[in-house]
Amino acid sequence: MSSTPTGDTSGVWLAGTVLRLLEVRYGRGRVPSVRVLARHIRDSTDGDTISHGHMHNILSGGAVNITDRTRAVLARFLGVPPTALMPAPEPTAGAAGPPSVETLAMRFSSLRPEELAAIEKAIEMVKTIDRR
Repeated sequence: MSSTPTGDTSGVWLAGTVLRLLEVRYGRGRVPSVRVLARHIRDSTDGDTISHGHMHNILSGGAVNITDRTRAVLARFLGVPPTALMPAPEPTAGAAGPPSVETLAMRFSSLRPEELAAIEKAIEMVKTIDRR
């Protein structure tokens, strides 16, 4: 499970993108409240939900790290591919190095405990192979 790339650390890009897509769907100045949006999302995505609180965070720019599931549900509701809700990667000047500690921490923060356990198990398997 991945999350919003670190290039959008403020969440402003995502907020603006979602608001523009909501205005396409509802009309400029006619976007309903976050509670109504949450209900519309649930009703039009076979029961998949995004809470009104999370929608508020997304639209206010406070959601700096949305999960793939949230992105997929929101994209389905808005009628766009999930990649439309991801900022373009920032060009790099040189060869990409390993991810920073902050990047890894942000990515891992959205993982469920069983996903983290699977990663730990994979790391232990690699360590065991390296010791042979």
